Amino acid sequence: MKTIFSIFFLSLFTFIACRQEPDAWAKFTQCGSAACVGEAVAVKDAFLTNPKAVLGQFNATYEKGEDHVIGWLYLLRDSVLLQDKYGSIETRMAMQQAIVAAAKPYENDPKLGEMAKSVIQEIEHLAIAAEAEDAPEEEEAYLALTGTYAYELPGEGGSGELRVSMAGAESIRFSLSVVAGPPAHNQGSMEGVAKLTGVNTYEYQTSEYGGVCRLQFVFGRETLDIKTLEGDDASCGFGHNVRADGTYTQESHDDPFLSGADARMAKAITGQWVSTDDPKTSLRIENGMYTESYDGKVATQASYQFFPKCPADCNPVAPTPCLSVIGQDIVCYTVVKANAQTLELSMIGGRGNTLAFKRR
Repeated sequence: MKTIFSIFFLSLFTFIACRQEPDAWAKFTQCGSAACVGEAVAVKDAFLTNPKAVLGQFNATYEKGEDHVIGWLYLLRDSVLLQDKYGSIETRMAMQQAIVAAAKPYENDPKLGEMAKSVIQEIEHLAIAAEAEDAPEEEEAYLALTGTYAYELPGEGGSGELRVSMAGAESIRFSLSVVAGPPAHNQGSMEGVAKLTGVNTYEYQTSEYGGVCRLQFVFGRETLDIKTLEGDDASCGFGHNVRADGTYTQESHDDPFLSGADARMAKAITGQWVSTDDPKTSLRIENGMYTESYDGKVATQASYQFFPKCPADCNPVAPTPCLSVIGQDIVCYTVVKANAQTLELSMIGGRGNTLAFKRR
């Protein structure tokens, strides 16, 4: 009789354990938002308890053509393992090692191997200690670059204006105009696309005027430093003694290259929003920054760019208005509707559901 009861309770425990993991994964896949950090942690706990069962769930979801596994890995990485509010460096490194150790036994499994390898590759090489010690603070890492910058030297010593729009994760479109001081007030202008070369640092090079002109743009929090790395006024196409070098101050976060209806839609999406499905989920889209919070806690904070048509970075490209959130990874949303009271977004490459918000 004792043996029978032991077998019964062991079977009951196994049944309950198996039921827990599917519940955690189902809740995460139904959440469909970057604010689902609690759900992502629950899946992590289920994975550590029964990695084989959860890997099987991952496979089943992937075979349906859904990208929830990628979303879970990114959310676990960016919002948990790399966030000090989830524990000390040692605690988070131990969590990282436990996840990898749970996946390792299945990396050569004929059915679960590819999914196990995906988990290992995404999590194993996270430099948690280096991220915590060396990375700039989140607000500094993802700056809102788009806008208009200007400087003016005292005593009519000269002035300059730079108009900037993010063209993607690794380039900016710009238009520069500078004016030297008296008596000549010579002028210079330039426009083009500068490429990312470092953290918030871009470079532009041209040989259009006979020599090499190379400018560096280094962005700070609402500031910009321009430095001529190579070339003189003539090779940059400027007037005599005209240079663009100096510190510029951001005067506006508006995209200077939008006009008409596009500019109005870009303006309509800005503000503070609350989810109509879950009032604990909120968005703040202001001053070039996209901040998603859940229950008052920030889940995602990154710069964003509005595009009249989704660019290649959004993958797939869509011929519709698009909000591109540019953080460690790019997440793009089709702007389904935006007006004074309502904002509706649909994640490109997601489940196709519409996220609806009302203005706070």
